[in-house]
Amino acid sequence: REWLGAIRSEGLNAAERRFFFRLGARLALTDVERLVYLAQFRAALAGELTAETQKDPLSPQIPVLSESVSDLDEEIDVLVLGLPGDDLLRAIPGLGSEVPAGRVRLVLCWRALVGGDLELAKFWLEEAGRYPLTATDEARMESLAARLGTGDGEAAALPTFREAAAGSWPVLEGLKLRVGVVLPLSGRYAPFGQEALRGLLLAAQVFDKAPPPPFVPPPPPDPLQEFLDERTPPETEDPASQAPEPEPIDLPELEGKNRIQLVVRDSGGSPERAAAAVRELAADEEIIAVVGPIFSAESEAAAREAERFGVPLLTLSNRPEIVAERDFVFRLRMTADDEINRLVEYAVNEEGASTFAILYPMNRYGRGMRARYWEAVVSRGGTMVAAASYEPEATDFKAPIRSMVGFDLITPDERTALQERSRALRRGRRLEPEVGALLKEILYTQLGPEGEPLPPIVDFDALFIPDGHEKIQLIAPQLAFHEVEGVQLLGSSDWNDPELIEIGRGHVVGALVSTPFYAGSDFEIVRNFVSQYEQSFGSQPDEFSGNAFDALNLVLTEVALDHTTRLELREGIRRIHGFPGVSGVTSIQPDGNARKRPFLLQVKRRRFVGID
Repeated sequence: REWLGAIRSEGLNAAERRFFFRLGARLALTDVERLVYLAQFRAALAGELTAETQKDPLSPQIPVLSESVSDLDEEIDVLVLGLPGDDLLRAIPGLGSEVPAGRVRLVLCWRALVGGDLELAKFWLEEAGRYPLTATDEARMESLAARLGTGDGEAAALPTFREAAAGSWPVLEGLKLRVGVVLPLSGRYAPFGQEALRGLLLAAQVFDKAPPPPFVPPPPPDPLQEFLDERTPPETEDPASQAPEPEPIDLPELEGKNRIQLVVRDSGGSPERAAAAVRELAADEEIIAVVGPIFSAESEAAAREAERFGVPLLTLSNRPEIVAERDFVFRLRMTADDEINRLVEYAVNEEGASTFAILYPMNRYGRGMRARYWEAVVSRGGTMVAAASYEPEATDFKAPIRSMVGFDLITPDERTALQERSRALRRGRRLEPEVGALLKEILYTQLGPEGEPLPPIVDFDALFIPDGHEKIQLIAPQLAFHEVEGVQLLGSSDWNDPELIEIGRGHVVGALVSTPFYAGSDFEIVRNFVSQYEQSFGSQPDEFSGNAFDALNLVLTEVALDHTTRLELREGIRRIHGFPGVSGVTSIQPDGNARKRPFLLQVKRRRFVGID
């Protein structure tokens, strides 16, 4: 390094200069220093490999370098993608104005985009345009520009189901394509993979086949004719008079309206098998895209290979991180954020709620839902006024419920006042109902000894409880018992079970639930899907079959729009906005994640009713 530092590259001939930069890259102490040397090495290769250079013989002590610009670009790419953002910023001054100066700025643009900072992403995109770009860089820049031009995510509101269905969507007829499928069809996750596969089979119209022509049996033999034929001498037979051989029945191909071939591979729940399956499917140039897997570990492994081999992957995972810094990967399953945002949006805009509370299980799921709900409320101008938790195994919810409505903060004098109020209410039960109701109203409006309202202080308009329907069946009656009344109950998709209404009865009337799939929807696309599923498989579809059905229909829609190569399909999917599916209305965000509008249900007349 000391000897190398004493050399001025301007005094070297072209070949020596290239060797100098390569040696500097090998001796670099940091990746930033190495990147600068490689950038200078690339400039030497690109600009100085002329005929005169070829005539200038190298000294025997200097080895001949046979590297090409494309090889060096690949090496630089790997290095740039692996550098943290701070290192990329430190490298910028040493890169000057040549390649990869623009490439570094494109990577910074992509990272800002994935991180949700769209203004910063637009800044770096504009900066990248000031520098020379390779053909690959120009494609990246065009892709990033298209993503940033789709809107800012939250600001680009999703249409309602009816608005989405009324949009201009191509007819999915007469299509021919091959699509890869990677699902866990064996192992512990097999039930989910099999459900997803059923949805794909319906989308491919595998069961919508033209039947073969009916079989027409030949006429029964005529005994008299057989007897005469046996008596006819062979030499007297006239060949021209013999009946022609019967023509074979022409059976049509047993394919659906769309000649779609699903090339299915079983991941078995293994990330290694999922990755191998994607590699195999990507090698088949006729396969335009791959659908699956479902769960995060498999999806991450599959995404790495899909990005490496340049095949669009439509994963059914709900982990947003899977698409990070990947151009060919899309994530389609609904997230908890989608469900919560829709609930809060409806509570604010339609129910007029402004104050919110949450009662949640003290586990990882509950804490995560609390954070998401809090953010959704605050971002829409609401106020969080109460939060309480309970142990996941709890059956008695007295303590957390009473803490939400102020019982934890009472003074001894207020406790005495509450006891007196309770005695008065018990005596009031002997009165006429109208008089008893008036007495209760008067007692509850009286202030405590310190001039403050007495509990229960139900100062929230809406209460969100992120738990399963079995737990809600226990909590809802206890809310009423502890006088938490007149509150809009909000629930996640885990509430969506008929048993909740059968057991919860009047305690859950009016509750709002968001869910990624609703088999009872009156939208035509959902009705048709549910009907076809039941006819084909004898059971009702679920979220997993609905997600897979929509994933393949996204691919078919793009192919119907004449996006018939992998690159065209990738760019087409990025521009999807407001796609009406059986698993909700879908838009693809700039980073490859789907935003989805879930189904919104309300408990009315002892059943769930769609209200979107």
